[in-house]
Amino acid sequence: MKAAAAVFLTFALILCAALGAQAVTVNRAGDAVTVRAPGFTFIKGEPLVRLKDGRSVRVDLDLTVLPRAGASGVPQGRQTFVLSYDLWEERFAVTLVGAPAKSVAYQTSAGAEAWCFEQLTVPVSALGALGRDVPFWVRLGYRIIDGGAAPPADDGGAYTLQGLIDALSRRRKTNEWTHAIEAGPFRLRP
Repeated sequence: MKAAAAVFLTFALILCAALGAQAVTVNRAGDAVTVRAPGFTFIKGEPLVRLKDGRSVRVDLDLTVLPRAGASGVPQGRQTFVLSYDLWEERFAVTLVGAPAKSVAYQTSAGAEAWCFEQLTVPVSALGALGRDVPFWVRLGYRIIDGGAAPPADDGGAYTLQGLIDALSRRRKTNEWTHAIEAGPFRLRP
């Protein structure tokens, strides 16, 4: 009997730790819905290795509001970020791509990820009845793309040594890492 209780307790602790690592909270900040997801990390694995090799990495974050789990959603926030790593300081820098461009530097990986999520919002007006009267779910996802150098600019057909070097050194393979989670139900507080 004690062995079964110990196994159940161990299983419950593992399940709670796994669910806690993916904890998502949704808040209203003025006229926008924001999300916090401290357990949803994207600065890890091969993208982290590439950052520590001195390369920058592009991250696309998506926040989708769903009427129920597994459904397709309409209200959506999407932002693109470029991450880099300062080898000397051992800290991350993040730039929000677009207008107006924003950036932050000297961040830990958790701080950089949290800053990215703070920039990712959905307007409250886009939710309609969701959130106030009806509970909703959110899908949070990332896509990290490492496609090598950008194609060279067309300079009127002139051949240069630098253009040849750039063309021959360009990586052919594009790497992509994606992951998404869903959480809910949530209700917005006024």
